[in-house]
Amino acid sequence: MNRRKLLARGAALAAVPFAGPYAALGQGAEADVIIIGAGAAGIAAARKVAEAGRRYTLIEASGRVGGRALTDTAIFGVPFDMGAHWIHMPGAHPLSAFGRAAGLDVYRAPDGGRLYLKGKEAADSDYEAFIGAVRRAERAIVAAGDVGRDLPAARVLPDLGPWGPSAEFVVGPFSCAKDIDQISTVDFARSEEKDMDDFCRQGFGTLVAKLAEPLTVRLDTVARSVDIGGRLVSVSTNRGTIQGRVIILAVPPSIIAAGVLRIQPGLGQRYRTAVERITLGAYDHIAFELPHNPLGLKEDELIYFKADGPRAYGLLARINGGSLYSLEVAGTVARDLAEGPADGSRAFLKEALTHEFGADIASRVGKVHATRWTKEPWALGAFSCALPGAGNMRRAFTEVVSGRLLFAGEHAHETLWGTVGGAWLSGERAAKQALAILAGRAG
Repeated sequence: MNRRKLLARGAALAAVPFAGPYAALGQGAEADVIIIGAGAAGIAAARKVAEAGRRYTLIEASGRVGGRALTDTAIFGVPFDMGAHWIHMPGAHPLSAFGRAAGLDVYRAPDGGRLYLKGKEAADSDYEAFIGAVRRAERAIVAAGDVGRDLPAARVLPDLGPWGPSAEFVVGPFSCAKDIDQISTVDFARSEEKDMDDFCRQGFGTLVAKLAEPLTVRLDTVARSVDIGGRLVSVSTNRGTIQGRVIILAVPPSIIAAGVLRIQPGLGQRYRTAVERITLGAYDHIAFELPHNPLGLKEDELIYFKADGPRAYGLLARINGGSLYSLEVAGTVARDLAEGPADGSRAFLKEALTHEFGADIASRVGKVHATRWTKEPWALGAFSCALPGAGNMRRAFTEVVSGRLLFAGEHAHETLWGTVGGAWLSGERAAKQALAILAGRAG
């Protein structure tokens, strides 16, 4: 179901250093570059700044690194990626290569997915109808976006027939974390097709955290406000004030939009609009144990189903070849579950499994844990997708504000938004811009 290919490849040949002056350069009282947020973008920025021999201060509001890439091993006793799991487009960025260099088991994810109907794999005719509906939906959205018609994606869809709800789930919530009427055709058209994926057996969050090990990170340090109006950039935190020459905001735009982090004397209209219109959607995992492989599925298989309506979902089966599965929910379904009672996700899971495979399979489910990314205080959502009419606004996140403020994160990459790889590349880009600013001032 690919619609385009990246032109630039070869990043996977990169090597990753795990020694050097990283830590020492992050321990000074005053920094050349302040970086707020120790997710993938912030980690990439700090590494790049340190590699150039510049001082950095990397702060993180939570008690851990990784941001929305988080691997838990306590809940199920095996690695469970609570956030990002797929290493999308591994040829476009160095993360898979970094993981292998660090000794992690990074392997190619299965191509595509399988389609199930009434507990069995679908017939060839059903596959053709499903794939055809997805392709028609993608082509219509991309065609509108490519000519600059920035509309809600739902408005340009043709009649998709009986597979319409399933196709809308794939191109909407599953790919963009938003329902189809909340997606900008321009933003969708510019995104790179996620045509190849890797998995990390120890967890994608483990991989990202590994890349932060050489750095000095100030955890549990909450940035409350940023002042870019003085001689130096000043950041007010719960642990005092930090000063530096340039600042990189590697936090989701939702944090700024919600007023959790204030920018003084204030962002210009262009940047305020980008913050308000490049919003994070909802995407969650309802992870569960299903011992002994009663469905006869292969390792890491992605299963699609024929949706009867808007309450659609996918299934990631036998993660890393074990007994851990994840029902993938997104868009309004994920948001409503996160807003609902604590046991709502388990009830939804049982209902879904009963509908697709029967009550016997649903009765075999063991431990269940559901994520709620819209409720995570330092994220307030899963990943970004531009609202209709705002497809061109990501460019604002690649610009320098007032000669000293830069943005980084998956929202700050125009074609790899919604991916950890995009976040990493945006962090490297912001670091290069910061270094250029510093070099200009020095000269």
